[in-house]
Amino acid sequence: MTNYGYTCMRPNEPFEPFCDGKIFIDQVGDVRMPAFEELTHVLEQGDLVTIPSLLCLGYTFHHIKERWERIRETGSRVVILDCEDSQGDDPELMDRMILYMHETLEQLKKSGRRNSLRRNLKQAGSKPKEIPAEFDVLSESYKAGRISSRAAAEQLNVSHTTFIRWCRTLPDLD
Repeated sequence: MTNYGYTCMRPNEPFEPFCDGKIFIDQVGDVRMPAFEELTHVLEQGDLVTIPSLLCLGYTFHHIKERWERIRETGSRVVILDCEDSQGDDPELMDRMILYMHETLEQLKKSGRRNSLRRNLKQAGSKPKEIPAEFDVLSESYKAGRISSRAAAEQLNVSHTTFIRWCRTLPDLD
């Protein structure tokens, strides 16, 4: 019996191990899910798979259920860290997990997060723009009020919203 973990993360997101054993990590937005595929090929009867959140398996009921069943078909046990009732082998476990999946997806739907998660998945799939070397000089000029965000963005050949996002998210080097 071996312990494994599975999760989905954004690029450059800080990673903290959540279980003992090898952790398979897919990138958010990669619909191929190569790490999940690899995990399902190494699983054997009695292995334990720890997953931080049910949403790591997908954002639709169909995807979550399908991936849950693929893991369980190997004879492996699954623990979802944000769901207390995910452990065990009793016959009602899948019924409880289906109910939990419906509740989780309903909460996402009500909060409006589901649509933003879908947008993030689509955005995460594209390669981020590389920040040009001239950005530092132009961002200093922008912060000092000598140039507008639109003018700076135009010089860098990016949208002004991208330029502003870079200014907000990148640390000052002084």
